Amino acid sequence: MSWDVYLKPGRVFLHTKLWVPRDANGTGVVFSHGWGGAHVFDDLHQRLAGWGFTVASVEHRGYGQSTGHPRLSAWPKDMAAVAEWLRARGLRVWTMGLSTGGTIALVTAAKRKEIAGAVALSPFASLARILEDHPPCREILEARFGTLRPLDYRTADALRWGPKIRPRPAVVVHATGDEIVAFAHAEAIRERARGGIDLWRIEGGDHRLQTVERAPLFERIREFLLKVG
Repeated sequence: MSWDVYLKPGRVFLHTKLWVPRDANGTGVVFSHGWGGAHVFDDLHQRLAGWGFTVASVEHRGYGQSTGHPRLSAWPKDMAAVAEWLRARGLRVWTMGLSTGGTIALVTAAKRKEIAGAVALSPFASLARILEDHPPCREILEARFGTLRPLDYRTADALRWGPKIRPRPAVVVHATGDEIVAFAHAEAIRERARGGIDLWRIEGGDHRLQTVERAPLFERIREFLLKVG
């Protein structure tokens, strides 16, 4: 079962969809959507809750029912606020996310040492690199966030922040058939982390991992969280 929770870090209200397990195992997960804001992993959240994980899927400021103006550089702050709320309830907390949310999951874990680790689904290596790959994305992003600033580039950079997660565990899950973020981004993140971030290669598949067999992937995520948790 999920609940709508509104958190107030500073001047904004963050809408968070909370999945509460019947038998909690002491572990929490903060999940971030991508820059489009689509929620395509409710099935993962429900499955994790069934296994005892408390899952909080946050809508970043300016998205959905959250207030404020969209600001990419504030995404780690939003994730960290939800993580702290879960930690205050005695949970050991992981960050997790899709696409931009996956990149920010790595960044947030690097910035906040109290985070247990991170799971990034289809992340891009850096904002600069994804814009090099797809120049038209700049117009899309600036329509959402306004003019991209140096702080946005420094924030949305898994190459810069990913190595700082170590010795805590982190994993990147990426499909070789990703039509939006090339698999080379995942390889670059792993290489820059020099063994500090694992890479799960999924043959074929798509960016949102909707064309892959999800059940085995979800089970593997569960085992990873429990093994290192």
